[in-house]
Amino acid sequence: MKRTSVVRLIVDKSSEEKLKLLCNLSSKLWNEVNYARRRMFFEKKGVDLKATYKEFYEKYKTLIGSATAQQVLNKNDEAWRSFFKMLKLKKEDKLPPFITKINPPGYKKKTTGGFCGLF
Repeated sequence: MKRTSVVRLIVDKSSEEKLKLLCNLSSKLWNEVNYARRRMFFEKKGVDLKATYKEFYEKYKTLIGSATAQQVLNKNDEAWRSFFKMLKLKKEDKLPPFITKINPPGYKKKTTGGFCGLF
């Protein structure tokens, strides 16, 4: 059984700006680490999840806080591990029939709200 909590944020103008900044920086972190990993993948260098995690964690921990940086990087790690697992299943010919195309993780776009679809 899963429990879901719904929260409604009521913020003043100054808090809203801080929240927007946090969302934008979180999206920027995702996109930067994803870009570095995609380059490694497409240049056939092998994607080094640990090194990129450490590099971007150090860069962003002071900007958005260590916990937020860790969670964004953990989600990106999860997306890449899932992508590699799908590639492995495809190679072993065990891919579910409803999956027709496998792509590396994408970028967070402003049009979809990045991490915060609130604004």
